Amino acid sequence: MMRPCFLLIRNHLFELRTAVRHLHEQPKLKVGVIALFSLSWLAGLSWLFYAGFDFLYRLGGAAFFLVPRLFTLFFMGLGFMLMLSGAVTGYATLFQTPEVRRLLTWPVPMRDLFYYSLVKSTLMSSWAFFFIIIPFIGAFGVYREWRLLMLVWAFLISVPFVMLCSGLGVLLMLVIVRWIPRGRTLALLGVLALVFAGYSAAEYMRELKANQTEDVMVLVNFVPGLQLASYPLMPNGWMANGILAFSNEDWGTGLFYLGLLGSSVGVLFLFMARMGSWIYPETMQRQQVGSNVWAKQASFPSRFLQAGFPGKGALRAYGIKDSLIFLRDPSQWTQFLIFFGLLGLYFLNLGSLGYSELDPVWSNLIAFLNMFSLSAVMSSLSARFVFPQMSLESRTLWMVGLAPTSLGKLMLIKFSLAGVTLAIVGVTLSSLSNRMLDVSPLSLFLSRLLMPSVAFSLAGMSTGLGSMFMELGPQTPAQILSGYGGTLNLILTLLTVILVVLIPGVVSHLLISGNFVGHQMNSIPIFTSLYILSVSGLAGGIPLWLGYRTVTRRDY
Repeated sequence: MMRPCFLLIRNHLFELRTAVRHLHEQPKLKVGVIALFSLSWLAGLSWLFYAGFDFLYRLGGAAFFLVPRLFTLFFMGLGFMLMLSGAVTGYATLFQTPEVRRLLTWPVPMRDLFYYSLVKSTLMSSWAFFFIIIPFIGAFGVYREWRLLMLVWAFLISVPFVMLCSGLGVLLMLVIVRWIPRGRTLALLGVLALVFAGYSAAEYMRELKANQTEDVMVLVNFVPGLQLASYPLMPNGWMANGILAFSNEDWGTGLFYLGLLGSSVGVLFLFMARMGSWIYPETMQRQQVGSNVWAKQASFPSRFLQAGFPGKGALRAYGIKDSLIFLRDPSQWTQFLIFFGLLGLYFLNLGSLGYSELDPVWSNLIAFLNMFSLSAVMSSLSARFVFPQMSLESRTLWMVGLAPTSLGKLMLIKFSLAGVTLAIVGVTLSSLSNRMLDVSPLSLFLSRLLMPSVAFSLAGMSTGLGSMFMELGPQTPAQILSGYGGTLNLILTLLTVILVVLIPGVVSHLLISGNFVGHQMNSIPIFTSLYILSVSGLAGGIPLWLGYRTVTRRDY
């Protein structure tokens, strides 16, 4: 007799196979855009990695010293991101999906239910990272002229590495949800943890500088985490050493590291299966009770928003409601925090990397590339959070009809909240980047104009198109985004970012490089500013107006 967990996994595989078979029923625009972006991503990242390896190996003998250490650093960063992804996805899969709550009422042993949810969350949180690992390994293999068999073995060693890091993230999340205290005790422990982390980081940096050897002195100055990444008991070191062993046709060492990663995954999953059957029921009950208490009592965020949220009337009421929904769903605010938190950490380290000492031409170029990456993240998050807002409100349209407001006003309120939030985040992070890079006054002026304009265009486009393609009935955000409107919104927001950010960046680069002379030096910044305001105004204003006209004329 087959165990229930294997039956659940097999049923999920049947669902995936059915979805693949019905792929031809999906909108051709959606399938084409996803295929185009996937191929473009793989090709572009492969070319970037190939160019990086070409640069390193042109350094001569230094490459044999640099490449192994940079490999370990690359996989350490990838491993930490996998752990974060596993923790966020695992929380949503183990505690928040309707499927798990439904299976709790079925005659399924708790151990099998937990194991099924663990495997599902691990796969969901890790599959996208292969779009980074495959180009990396492929570019290295092509540059080193590997045989096909070596590429296959190098890819196989990445599977247990990805599963191990994702599983560790799920385990960390489970421990935190089960044993972390709440209320004032949690706040006190959080402050103490931040103080301890800051003190530990400072001590680690002092010890690192004191103990660095001559051969790693330059690299340590530029990459402070290099010594940690080279620690022999870290999984990223096993992954890097295994790939390098396969590249040197050292099959024994490569298979050893493959077996080490695979056995670690087996031990971890067996431990988590036993641990889950023990603490998962109590953790689920604690989570549900905590959610009910949060919903019924006036928590600190609720009291804070009630006291300090600006505005009055419908703006204030809807603003508080949307803010609390966002804060009460960890799967939403953790994504927001991870994306912008990683960018913030990167911007903070620009000064320690010595980029502020670069020529103004290069610091200006890096500043605009940072603003482009920040705008790209803002576009993806606006597509994820802002576009579905009006469709999610369709469940309670009868309440809007009874309230002293209108659907058009509701749409404008959601646009205002999204625009202000994106503008605050964009201006804060871009200002941090510019300060670390010590950019020229022209770049500083354009960035202060650029980020609010990007925020207006993205919020207006996502809100307007979300109103035009409003889905009625019970829908999840994933179902809303998978439709024609979600695909169109993703395409247009990315195109807007390219037009609003990249073109002024190219003009600014040419201006600082000295390609314009005479009266052009004064007129180019003025025309660039008008271009930014015009394109962002049209990109955000036209969809917003069309969406407003749709919701005011449509009979719901």
